[in-house]
Amino acid sequence: MRPTIAVSVSSSQAVSGNRSLLVTAWAIVLALTIPEIVLRAFMHMDTSWMLPVRVGLLGILVALSFVWPSIRPLRGFALIFLVIYGVEGWFFGTFVPHSPLYSQLFGGNPNLAFFGERLMRIGASLVMLLVLLAMGLKRQDFFLTPGSLTATAEPEKYGVPRRTEKWPGFSIRYAFIIVTILLVFMVPAMKPSLSNLSVGLVLFAALCAVMNAFAEEFLYRSALLPQVLPLFSKGASLILVASWFGMGHYFGVPSGVTGVILTTIGGWVFAKSMVETRGFAWPLFMHFVSDFTVYIVILLAGGF
Repeated sequence: MRPTIAVSVSSSQAVSGNRSLLVTAWAIVLALTIPEIVLRAFMHMDTSWMLPVRVGLLGILVALSFVWPSIRPLRGFALIFLVIYGVEGWFFGTFVPHSPLYSQLFGGNPNLAFFGERLMRIGASLVMLLVLLAMGLKRQDFFLTPGSLTATAEPEKYGVPRRTEKWPGFSIRYAFIIVTILLVFMVPAMKPSLSNLSVGLVLFAALCAVMNAFAEEFLYRSALLPQVLPLFSKGASLILVASWFGMGHYFGVPSGVTGVILTTIGGWVFAKSMVETRGFAWPLFMHFVSDFTVYIVILLAGGF
């Protein structure tokens, strides 16, 4: 059984990471993201073959961690990525959606297909939960609790935030800022029409947003953070996890370099709130607001 992870949220008390181990962790993150961006976006190549390659390489890395002492501390890190790419990416993202039953249930309408994709992410989250429990982690170790809602948001040298404040105020201000930024970028490009607005459309956007926000926070932060926080400082851990999340959104909405920058910043804020509050509530709220804004604009513009 893996012992309970007790991670200090104070930067001054953070564990100093081993430099070579941190370099290896960054190499894994970059290998999982950069090749697809280069090949798909700049060389216009088919990259569908990359998913099984990622799964295979991650499987090899996990196996090597049992016989190679220098990478053993990264076993959990590689294992979580294996679940993300193997279970979420391949099984729930490729295998199940190509089944006849799935096509019958979700294949008739683009919006319904989008809901099916969110549902698959919830399925992947359940598998991840079982994996984390099998690793010996407790619910508090992977932040699956509301946490301290009035915890302090520690000031950062980047100025986010500039001074000590409570997470409720910072979270609400961040949500307002990110909604404004998303609307500035998306509305002129997509030209949504309020004539399409309805109660059902708002409820559908909200349901998809809460499903997606929960799944991404759980899969991409709750599961990953406990693997790196005991190895590296809080700052290094947050940047590592947020950078992978951001680069993975190069082909998302918003896309390209703008999408990478916005989602990296968002991923960093979400991860910071999760660590400092020791819980899920504020990152889920901020992520939900972001996703809801994106979804409602898309739906008002005609759908997915």
